[in-house]
Amino acid sequence: MPIEVPYYAEVRVVEIRFENWSREPRIYANGATESPHRYPQDGGLCVWDPKDPPEQRWVFKDGLLALINLIQAHLFREAWWRETGEWPGAEVSHGPPKEEVTENGAERERPALPRPAGR
Repeated sequence: MPIEVPYYAEVRVVEIRFENWSREPRIYANGATESPHRYPQDGGLCVWDPKDPPEQRWVFKDGLLALINLIQAHLFREAWWRETGEWPGAEVSHGPPKEEVTENGAERERPALPRPAGR
């Protein structure tokens, strides 16, 4: 299914798979795959942490439209990250702590992101 990436005037073809009758989809998108939030084994989108509680991730009862909205937001964040090096929005650490995390583990408030050049 084609999904427009807001602000970037890109259209990505997205595939949502519910494999083996699972209620947790695997999500794939064509185009650029460089992203800190893709699964390395297959390039699938890491839209939420599967260990998050249901209120912090998509669940089947949320419906397809809510899932598509999350995918569209994720694709925007990937495009922004590729352009600026910053991931807008919440994210789960996939490695060592970042500079934005204080010594006691609390996140520092981040300043508003600047608009990318030429937009």
